[in-house]
Amino acid sequence: MHTQHTPEAQKYDLSGEAFAALNQVKAQSVRARICRAGHYFGVHPLKLANGRLAFPAVQVAVEEAAA
Repeated sequence: MHTQHTPEAQKYDLSGEAFAALNQVKAQSVRARICRAGHYFGVHPLKLANGRLAFPAVQVAVEEAAA
């Protein structure tokens, strides 16, 4: 998986719960992955001034490898 998201290119307006619902996973799965890897399968959240995380409205997808 190789996805690049920059704060300038994406609008970060989703909460962690809304991002998880968009990707059909539990919110704790998103939080755990960010805690362990620093991103959720290539999607880097934006840390807000109040300490919360904001996410872009994207769905994570598997890239097919060329054979």
